[in-house]
Amino acid sequence: MALSIIIPAAKLAGYFSYRLGQPSVLGELLIGIFLGPSVFHLLDRPDFTTGGHLEETIHIFAEWGVMLLMSVAGLDLHISDMPQSGKVSILAGSLGVIVPFGLGAGLSLVFRLGTSAALFIELILSATSVSISAQTLLELKVLRSRVGVGLLGAAVFDDILVVLGVSIFLALAQPDSGSGLASILIVLLRMLLYLLVAGALGL
Repeated sequence: MALSIIIPAAKLAGYFSYRLGQPSVLGELLIGIFLGPSVFHLLDRPDFTTGGHLEETIHIFAEWGVMLLMSVAGLDLHISDMPQSGKVSILAGSLGVIVPFGLGAGLSLVFRLGTSAALFIELILSATSVSISAQTLLELKVLRSRVGVGLLGAAVFDDILVVLGVSIFLALAQPDSGSGLASILIVLLRMLLYLLVAGALGL
């Protein structure tokens, strides 16, 4: 029953957001906040979640949706467009990590959080949703423009840095991780191997 409410509500909210001159993803995000644990707690109500598989089903839909969205964005984007905004993307992506990380560090000091909790929060605050950026740029029809390519490249570079940081953090946080330096080197090598394989397949 919950899906019969969530999906039409998301589409309707996206439609109204588009009619107001905003990307439809804005309305979809807002309706998700309202229906989720922040306001109406729809997923926590037993009369809406019969069967106990709602959360798993939503995750499956979400994963397929993100894959399809990124595929559409990839079809509309040419790799030859990327070098034009390479420096801007790297600079913007780096600042997109540094600034939120610094703000998160300040908040951690204010709330007197422990080192592990503070680092994790700072890394999470630094992440950028590539899928949201791609959908917004697609709807605005600026994905292939210099600005669009730069923004998408910055989001990708930002997420690479954050994923690397989270991977190192989790490797060091595990009690059986052994030497800290060895754990970091293993994570870096895995990330480098992945980027090389992904780059080779992309070319």
